[in-house]
Amino acid sequence: MTLTKFALASTVALGTLAIAAQANAADIYTPTSMKDAPIIVVPPTWTGFYFGGHLGAAWTQLETRKNEYWDGYDDSDLSFATFGGKNLNDQSAFGGGQFGYNWQTGGNFVLGIEVDIGGLGSDNERTFLATTYNDVTFSSAYSTAVVNVKSEGGFYGDVTGRLGYAWGNTLLYAKGGFAWIQPELKVRTVVSIDDDPNGTYTSSHTYDDTLTGWTIGGGLEFLLNPNWSVKVEYLHYDFELDNNNNRRWNDWDVDYNNWRLFKDSFTVDTVKLGVNYKLSQAPVYAPLK
Repeated sequence: MTLTKFALASTVALGTLAIAAQANAADIYTPTSMKDAPIIVVPPTWTGFYFGGHLGAAWTQLETRKNEYWDGYDDSDLSFATFGGKNLNDQSAFGGGQFGYNWQTGGNFVLGIEVDIGGLGSDNERTFLATTYNDVTFSSAYSTAVVNVKSEGGFYGDVTGRLGYAWGNTLLYAKGGFAWIQPELKVRTVVSIDDDPNGTYTSSHTYDDTLTGWTIGGGLEFLLNPNWSVKVEYLHYDFELDNNNNRRWNDWDVDYNNWRLFKDSFTVDTVKLGVNYKLSQAPVYAPLK
């Protein structure tokens, strides 16, 4: 067989195979064929349940009131004094865990809900001093009141909604919702009457009520792989501190010295780093149409 005849025969054979392949393909994509076999539809990148942990820094602001101290002697101006001192502000570390659920809408928007819970470490204290005098020259003190306030941290938590915009493996989001904190504030008051050898009165009280409020902030999260992600987040917390009356230290000062130690608001600003693990989501099967 010459080379020309061989090439012609090969061309005819390839053509025949191509026609047969087209015929077989037509048979495959009939309604009762493999055309209706299911295919795997991959869920959106951010959709699913997740859990993780976080660590960060917190800045707390606890503003004191200009409380007035009365020494109980009489109603003159010399028997009253205003406590001086700085606000009980602090910087500390905190850490905890979180869990939640994200739903990617099919486009770039991501909706979610998240729960945070953890502990706030703090070890800060302030001393406030007030002095009353015997006469207008202020040369002789009649009594001195010293109030020491110590902050020892506490537990916190929040339940927030999240709204984000995703591009690729990156998610930019805002969040906000309900928050609570259980701070531990220890207050010790000592009052000394200069001309009374037995005139030293003390009182101690711990404020550990659970405070409620709100939080708002946002963050940036990055997927390392289909399961693991890391994030950086800022949150501002604002809590109502409406039950902080200081105990009186004896019987005669109930009308004047049952004062409020702090103003009504206790705020915390936080910056944290977190890591999340997203639970694998089962693929969705759909027929090829």
